[in-house]
Amino acid sequence: MKRVVLTLMVAGLAACGANRNERHVEIHDALSSTVYSNQAASDGDATVTIVRDPGLYGGGCSSGIYLDDKVVANMEQNDRLVLHVPSGSRKIGLLAHGSCDRNQSAVEASLNPGDDRSFRISADGSSIVPADGQAAAAAPPPANTAPVPRASGS
Repeated sequence: MKRVVLTLMVAGLAACGANRNERHVEIHDALSSTVYSNQAASDGDATVTIVRDPGLYGGGCSSGIYLDDKVVANMEQNDRLVLHVPSGSRKIGLLAHGSCDRNQSAVEASLNPGDDRSFRISADGSSIVPADGQAAAAAPPPANTAPVPRASGS
């Protein structure tokens, strides 16, 4: 009897790990319901790609993404966001919310027409940095930051 119970317990525990949520295993595109602007490309635009790192710490955190102090998207871990941004000097900001509210972090980027720049957000949602190792100037925090719209169902 003990053997049967032990076998059923082991089988039950094994079944718990058999069903992986692929959305949280690999990098994937951000959900369209969490991207609010800058999706259509125009002549003279630069492309900005932002990836939020995976990791256990920060799983309950969402990242509000700002372009020139205007919210453009909301990201979770493993999300990849592609924005089409007018060329020029741009401020790309991050505001963590959820279980890890933090002050806004931002970088300044000088973008030329046709540029393709990548940035990464730490898994805990605390910082945004250029992905290619190039230095970027830290941007001053905004005086007023509007709250990030929450996607329904998250």
